Amino acid sequence: MTVETSPWRANDAARFDLAREAVGNVVALLLDLSRAGMLVTDAALDEAKRFRHDLLDSGFDRARADQLLTDIESRLAELEGLRQ
Repeated sequence: MTVETSPWRANDAARFDLAREAVGNVVALLLDLSRAGMLVTDAALDEAKRFRHDLLDSGFDRARADQLLTDIESRLAELEGLRQ
């Protein structure tokens, strides 16, 4: 029986986990700001869906996961500014 190896390396999986956690954080913040009336609900939901979709689309691509993390960090900083 042949066992196929995964295209993921251990550090890739760890990076994907970081991206997954970051997406959860940005989605939570988007929804929180939407509930507080600081963002338009439909726009916040669309953005949340886009981040989730981008995460799932990143697949085994480390560069895409890295880019997603960069985008999320930037957006989180913007959203935190709105909250203040």
